[in-house]
Amino acid sequence: MDMKGKLGNVSFGGNWSEDILARDQLKNILDFLDLVACKCADEDMRGDRLEEALTYVSEHIEKGDMLAKALRKALTLFEPLQRQEAVIRAVRRIGRPLREKE
Repeated sequence: MDMKGKLGNVSFGGNWSEDILARDQLKNILDFLDLVACKCADEDMRGDRLEEALTYVSEHIEKGDMLAKALRKALTLFEPLQRQEAVIRAVRRIGRPLREKE
């Protein structure tokens, strides 16, 4: 059963379950962005899945538009190691809000 299904069975008040779900969703996106950072020196990681992740970042993280733009720009760098270093920095900045809440 997925996280949403598990939380749907809980009948307490408040929005804590939505917060947990949002954190879980963001963690999944950050895991994918970590994968992008690992592979971007050797592979072109741009595509629909990345755009979906960056759309989520733009909509749910403070300054998300700016952070998503920085990651997109980093992925266009020609030199593989520079590209990877820039992507790693961008992913760290994107993940900062989640790490601060833990």
